[in-house]
Amino acid sequence: MKLKVQPIHRFVAHCSHLHVSLKAPLLLTYCAVGICGSFLPIQAFAQEEKTQVLEEVVISANRTAQRVLDTAASINVVNSAQIHDAQGEINLSEPLAKVPGIFALDRQNYAQDLLISSRGFGSNSAFGARGIKIFVDGIPGTVADGQGQISHIDLSSTDRMEVMRGPFSVLYGNAAGGVISVYTEDGKKGHAISPSAEAGSFGLRKYGLKFDGDTGSVNYLINAGKMRTDGYRDHSTADRTNENVKLRLHPLPDSTLTLIGNNVQLNAMDPLGLTATQWQANARQSGTNSLTYNTRKSVDQMQGGAVWNTRIDAQNTLILTPYHGSRHTTQFLASGTAGAGVIDLEREYYGFDGKWIHNGNLKGLDYKVVTGAESNQNQDHRLTYTNANGLQSYSTSNQDYRMNAKNWDQYLQAELHPSEQLTLTSGVRRSQTSLSATGNNLASPTLGNHPFKAATGMISAQYYFLDSSNVYISYGSGFDTPTLNQITYSTNYVLGSTTSNIGNMNGILAARTRQTEIGLKSIATQNLQLNVALFDANTTNDIVVAASRLGKTSYTNAPLTSRQGAEVSAQWQLPMHFQLSLGYTDLVAKVQQSYYTQTSSASQIQVNAGNRIPGVPNKGAFSELLWKGADKKIELALEARAQGSIAVNDVNDASLAKGYAVVNVRALIRQQSGKWQFSEFLRVNNLLGRQYMGSIIVNQASAQYYESAPGRNFIMGLKVSHPF
Repeated sequence: MKLKVQPIHRFVAHCSHLHVSLKAPLLLTYCAVGICGSFLPIQAFAQEEKTQVLEEVVISANRTAQRVLDTAASINVVNSAQIHDAQGEINLSEPLAKVPGIFALDRQNYAQDLLISSRGFGSNSAFGARGIKIFVDGIPGTVADGQGQISHIDLSSTDRMEVMRGPFSVLYGNAAGGVISVYTEDGKKGHAISPSAEAGSFGLRKYGLKFDGDTGSVNYLINAGKMRTDGYRDHSTADRTNENVKLRLHPLPDSTLTLIGNNVQLNAMDPLGLTATQWQANARQSGTNSLTYNTRKSVDQMQGGAVWNTRIDAQNTLILTPYHGSRHTTQFLASGTAGAGVIDLEREYYGFDGKWIHNGNLKGLDYKVVTGAESNQNQDHRLTYTNANGLQSYSTSNQDYRMNAKNWDQYLQAELHPSEQLTLTSGVRRSQTSLSATGNNLASPTLGNHPFKAATGMISAQYYFLDSSNVYISYGSGFDTPTLNQITYSTNYVLGSTTSNIGNMNGILAARTRQTEIGLKSIATQNLQLNVALFDANTTNDIVVAASRLGKTSYTNAPLTSRQGAEVSAQWQLPMHFQLSLGYTDLVAKVQQSYYTQTSSASQIQVNAGNRIPGVPNKGAFSELLWKGADKKIELALEARAQGSIAVNDVNDASLAKGYAVVNVRALIRQQSGKWQFSEFLRVNNLLGRQYMGSIIVNQASAQYYESAPGRNFIMGLKVSHPF
């Protein structure tokens, strides 16, 4: 497959006439560069400041530790300071805003997860995160059918995040349009207790308590926190409790055992989406029927796992990762339809990943091989009830399904260094995923079983033309099966033309994606780091909406879709203790061949070739100018973030969610008194009070697409730490 040059030309054209909504952050960036650039000729800066762009280490690309610079993949690290310093540590959208190619749209609705997409993959998710692989300390947050959850991610105890896009992602199997890997902090030497508290707009309250330590033979972290908010919109109160435990032991020489456990409890009202008319009249109101049916969601999830890492000898390492978890979700929908207004889902999930890492030398050539096998399974018990004005009511139409998804995958990845300048990487993965659904009553006919098989792979070449600068090209082929939710309903049943549901188990094919990426990575100077990537992805049999009505949705395959664009990220260490960070995304995600969809029992509607894929912003930009005092006791930062417009449905017949630009400011102060360490912060979001749509509900059948973002708002907090 040849990389198309058309997207590159389009990218250049876009840069010449950016949407007005992107001008504010770019002007801020230009001003910052201009001001700071006047100091750059001062050559003494490098000697005086002795500040250096950090060479961050990641493990996501080839499952072993290596520098970001040495990976032929688009991968960004969000470090501890970016996650914690003067941040709310509430939503994953906070740290992900800094990563090009990733859009994490905050719904201001804790009854629905963030709408997360990676280069356009995952943008049409109706439940949780789909199309993106999520890991927490090596344990999947994405189950076997490709559906992921993020509510158990505890940002307060997170050390870093690795975010990977592009062809390397396919080596993670089903639904890996991108990979987000979250890592919990290690305990610090000795022992410490660290309480924290936050308060903010709309009744936000957040409290936390952390214990951590390292005795040499035992490393531990225990963190618990509770968050409550009245919500920006009507009917959007929420409370969430997170608990996270990490324990690392050294039972044998050259071996470590890491035990991980976490729990989340969530109760949240659901304000639903708004129509365009409702949003214009009152952006803070709740959507139609939210109060009548008291729409809401509760989640109780607990999981645990272990990572056994043993160094067999100087060349060989074995890593084993078993895990087990359970999740209970109850959701009240805005529907009084018999047997369809309340979903009660109990899920048990478990799995195992075992990999062997070998480093060697063959006739003077260094190489590395990673091979392993992975198995995941989730067993769901899905019940539905009638929503009788906010109360759960029994009906003969209640569904009762036992649903199951499981996969069995084997993978092999190799890296060869023919010379000091050239690195070749290739990998293959054999995947088998099966979905099944058995009905337990007359309203729930057995849907059968369907296996999906795929062989996927990638190949890349990376060449260093300077000691700290390289170019690379990579190619990969991946696949994406439907989730259990997506095979539940048949189109005729959704449209009401039949009272018997036969599901869509055999009616949906797995999507297949081929993608190419070319890129440049450079630590251009001691104080400047730059990454550029151009990408082209084409998907056959993309999974899209076939019909949607009265809270039910069926799915089908689109013949061909594409996602093409460019990403740029840069970081400068500047004089006078300033640091400038930039990120930019240009994305064209569209339908290449037409198909049909329905939203009522009326005739089908054609989704035309050239239509935009919904839920995907066409542009994004982030810039941050950070100042740290020489003693790091004071930090001040100015952030600017912009996003392009978003199509809200497949047929593109509704108003776009328009682009916007917002400015945020933050301040952090640190003190120490004896062994006590204190820090206080204040951040003001949307400083200029812009009114905009923060997210959308893709293909919402009642045209309640729009989810408004808050105006000017603040968060302030206090953290304390004391060793003992």
